[in-house]
Amino acid sequence: MPAIEVQAPDVESAIAQGLSQLNLIRAEVKIEILDEGSRGVFGIGSRPARVRLTPFAELAQPSATETASAAPESLVIAAPAEHSVQSSASVDNVPSQPAPEQTADEPSPKIEGEELARTLVEALLQRMGMRPSKATARSVFPANGQEEPYLWVEVALGKQEEALLLGHQREGLKALQAIAQVMWSHQTKSSARLNVDVNGRRQRREQQLTNMARRLAEKVIASGRAITLEPMPADERRIVHLALRDYAGVFTESIGEGESRKVQIKPRSQDASAARM
Repeated sequence: MPAIEVQAPDVESAIAQGLSQLNLIRAEVKIEILDEGSRGVFGIGSRPARVRLTPFAELAQPSATETASAAPESLVIAAPAEHSVQSSASVDNVPSQPAPEQTADEPSPKIEGEELARTLVEALLQRMGMRPSKATARSVFPANGQEEPYLWVEVALGKQEEALLLGHQREGLKALQAIAQVMWSHQTKSSARLNVDVNGRRQRREQQLTNMARRLAEKVIASGRAITLEPMPADERRIVHLALRDYAGVFTESIGEGESRKVQIKPRSQDASAARM
């Protein structure tokens, strides 16, 4: 998939349009700001912002020999850290993607309060002026046995309503989920977590992130160099950590602060070097 250049009134709009055209997420592309644009004076002399988006898959096209001699900008040599944080559940405390569905022959265990969770989310959306055409809730029991069970509430909304909830790093969806979590926990006295998804977008995004993490892990193993991803919200960092938790040859850690916090994928050899220091 080749790189593309996009123009828009501002940088963030240009990036958003480019990601939509490529059907990729921010963490899967290298972003170059070619021109930050200008509003001019009373509209006179204004010019659009211009960015170039290059999928990491495109950067990986050179052979392994070429990669070893000249790594792309997204590849950085990571110095051994004094305190490496292994890719574990404690790194970013948010729930992971749903476990596979139970088979027909197996009983489906349930967390008490499934129906209440669905009802609360549906009622909150209606108070926001949104009317989901469908809302379902199910209990998820992670197969790895290392995570606590949680509830997954899926709602179907129109495109305009979906855009309102998922715009700007899904802030609307996060707020909806946080309010539903407080109300549900208060009524059930349960500490189980509540996940809310809209039109299956969150689950598809998690699968994209998992696939991307594994592709990049293979690059790290082949080149022996660390890869630093673009800044991500906590729930997306969590998905990357979980995807590579048991991946042979690499380990992950979160670096940076606040909205600039990102995941770094490192060769396992660096982990061993740090341990000896």
